[in-house]
Amino acid sequence: MRISIEAAEGQLPQLIKAAAQGEDVVLSQADRPVARIVPISATPFRIGILPSQALGSGPDWLEPMPEDERSLWEGGL
Repeated sequence: MRISIEAAEGQLPQLIKAAAQGEDVVLSQADRPVARIVPISATPFRIGILPSQALGSGPDWLEPMPEDERSLWEGGL
């Protein structure tokens, strides 16, 4: 559905309902599309890794850092 911004002002609840039901709602100004009303994604964003990737083993933060690695952190090459 394509509708002018002026016409959409009085129909916002209906336009939101249409978008939530999957209809493509495009707002236009002077016959140019300028915005789209889209539903919010049903799946929440999760921070993490892809399910196919293993975490593996990371560094042991309680163990002292090896001397060669420590010297790199301290600026020695």
